[in-house]
Amino acid sequence: APADGVKPQSLAATLLGKAPLTPSSELPDLNASTPQPTLSSAARALTTLLSTAQAGQAGQLALIGKTALFGNAAPDTADLAHKLQDSISKSGLFYESHVAEWVKGDRPLADLMREPQMQRLMQQGAETARAATNGPDLSAAQMVNQQLHTQEQNRVLWNGQAWPGQQMQWEVQRDQREGGRGGEADEQAQPIWRSGVRFRLPLLGAVSAAVTLIGDQVHIQVQTDSDGSATTLRAWAGQLESAMAAAGAQLSSLTISQEDGDAG
Repeated sequence: APADGVKPQSLAATLLGKAPLTPSSELPDLNASTPQPTLSSAARALTTLLSTAQAGQAGQLALIGKTALFGNAAPDTADLAHKLQDSISKSGLFYESHVAEWVKGDRPLADLMREPQMQRLMQQGAETARAATNGPDLSAAQMVNQQLHTQEQNRVLWNGQAWPGQQMQWEVQRDQREGGRGGEADEQAQPIWRSGVRFRLPLLGAVSAAVTLIGDQVHIQVQTDSDGSATTLRAWAGQLESAMAAAGAQLSSLTISQEDGDAG
């Protein structure tokens, strides 16, 4: 066949073709008494980690909130913001950078003690004994997988309860500007942050809100699954704008629409 008609080999096939081959006469005999191959505990941990990574690509890896952000009473805004920050900051996703801050004296040790990695370190003796009989603790591998996913996607997902019985999905993402050429110009460019929440509320139904921050500009897009809910939310739009202005965050744009795209 002509050279231009030959399909190029994959990298794996190329490397396999260069690997040394063992003569068949030197290979061990295989029979009914040959023991079945087994994986070491480290190999099992790596297999689980890779399987979890593949599942995370098909679905989406998310942090799971263990407790509701606030009770049934109306939340204090500053306290709610602090709890939202803690749910991400102390999740373990950014543990290594927090250790670096502690080394420089910019973060107290008490903060590190609350993160999952430090909690596991404090229980190392018990975990060592358990690993000897049951294999390694795979929660550490799952955390590594979440860290890699966050680093690659520039996105954090959180699933939990806003208040008891009310599910909430929260997403935070940092966008990279398209067409950037790198260098000092890109470093000085204003970052674009996107934050989105999703609820299914008893009276309003499905509601989602997307907040985009570009420097000091705040843009909010709200979508509902019914025109009646959109009308209700529009009636409160002025109060939202006033509250944000009082908090020092000027609202640049607000769009409230039904999911079919009817803008408001």
